[in-house]
Amino acid sequence: MTRHGKKLFGLCSKMLSPLVSPICSNSSSSSEDASVIPCQRFSESMIDRSLQSAAEIITKWSIESLAYAEVASMFNQSKEEGLRFIRCVNELQKVMYLLASEKLEYSQSLMQIAMKRLQVEFYRILSVKREPLDVESSLDRVLVADLRAIAECMISSGYTKECAEIYGNVRKSVVDEAIYRLGIVKISSQIRKMDSEAVDFRIKKWLESVNAAITTIFNAERELCDFVFAISESVSESCFTKACKDGAMLLFAFPEVILKSKKSQKNVFYLLDMFTAIIENWQRIESIFSFESTEVIRSQAIASLSVLTGSISTMLSDYESFVQNDSSNSLSVDGGIHTLALQSMDCLSHLAEYREILNIIFSWWPPPWKSSLPADSCSNTPDSDGSPVSLVSSYMERIIFILLCKLDSKARQCDDISLSYLFLANNIRFIVWQVQSSKLHHLLGDEWIAKHKAKGKQYIDNYERLAWGKVISTLPENPMAALTTAEVAEVYDNFSSSFKEAYQKQRSSIIPDPKLRFEILAIAKSWLPMYREFYHAHRFPVGQETEPNSLPNKHNPDG
Repeated sequence: MTRHGKKLFGLCSKMLSPLVSPICSNSSSSSEDASVIPCQRFSESMIDRSLQSAAEIITKWSIESLAYAEVASMFNQSKEEGLRFIRCVNELQKVMYLLASEKLEYSQSLMQIAMKRLQVEFYRILSVKREPLDVESSLDRVLVADLRAIAECMISSGYTKECAEIYGNVRKSVVDEAIYRLGIVKISSQIRKMDSEAVDFRIKKWLESVNAAITTIFNAERELCDFVFAISESVSESCFTKACKDGAMLLFAFPEVILKSKKSQKNVFYLLDMFTAIIENWQRIESIFSFESTEVIRSQAIASLSVLTGSISTMLSDYESFVQNDSSNSLSVDGGIHTLALQSMDCLSHLAEYREILNIIFSWWPPPWKSSLPADSCSNTPDSDGSPVSLVSSYMERIIFILLCKLDSKARQCDDISLSYLFLANNIRFIVWQVQSSKLHHLLGDEWIAKHKAKGKQYIDNYERLAWGKVISTLPENPMAALTTAEVAEVYDNFSSSFKEAYQKQRSSIIPDPKLRFEILAIAKSWLPMYREFYHAHRFPVGQETEPNSLPNKHNPDG
């Protein structure tokens, strides 16, 4: 018996031919009487007709002695003919074990011819569309149904290896091509020669492509394998792994390659985006790559998550040190918002957008700053129970606490104490506004906001006292009190000199917040009613009086 005959014999011997069983099932097993003979003869007759029908269609579509380019597609010409071909092959496979040796050899030859034709058909259908096939799509459903019929026929006929090899090779090339078109390429051997712009470009391409790769390419391939090879889970696993393993490993190894190369610009938001892309697709990843043979793919995704977690945690800790160690002396004389405050609050506001991702990261990799805030500051942190949410809140509050301390030390560089309080008021109002207008609000809470608004009010009160207190003090407590001409002249002189001094100091101040600007203007004009009352009571000394409405602009918030 040939190799093919031995392969089929084991399969066929387990089956009862539907052409024989119904007729022969009533024969007596107790004796070999004459009633058995008509049944056997009838079955042989039906078997001969099945063999003849199979031979006709198999030889009709034989590709023997034909070049591949000369072979016309059976399924393209007539789908009905293709399905009849498969039915005849299935019938042939069922009756082969009943045949005598000379007919068995002939049927084996027919089967080999049929399998060659089906291999060509299988290859051509797989190759007709060089992109993922969707088993749910009406456009692809005819194609995938044909693939399934051919695969089931080949597997049940003992040609599992040939079927799986064709499928795996063709679909691997399709998957690899699709991954390449998304811009995901192997860079491990090139990355050391790439500059930072090229690395950033690759990171952006990966971020743009990862969802499509998971949900469109790999998910579609898994569904296609499960559908085509529904007859055999082991074949489905083998073919899916062959088709997708290299592409999936390339995709999920990318973050680890980037970080281990140390070529990135250490942009924490790129790392957070890469972590987010994997973690948000994790259930899909586990479902798509659930086979034992694809465990290595899940392990690679976990390895990249682990590397990202460690790097993000380290970078956040380093950022705390950056704020703490800032030594810039770029404090301007206008009392405006400091560059450190602008940069820090911009960073924290963006980080707050990732608060749920940071919760996961902190739960895996607890940060070194846990419980390191001063007691009076930590007491205002929401959910201060050591949970991941609390750790994220504590981190944000700690950075702002350090930032405020640094701003306080920078305020001492001001030559004028009143401007130092204006500087602090400007900056704390900006910080509170950033918290209120971003997701930081959810992390720090209303109590934190109220506390720091009150602190800002204290700065404004100190500014009023130091900037305009001397001006106000030059006016008598009772503007209507009787004064000599000399006393009135002295009041005017003192007021004028004090006002000019305050005006010169405050004229270049910048107040970006419109509300704070209004408050400061109101403070600057708080002496005006008292001055007007004094003026109307003592307006006669010629050359000494000054009309209140003709006074110079005491405060120019826009410099």
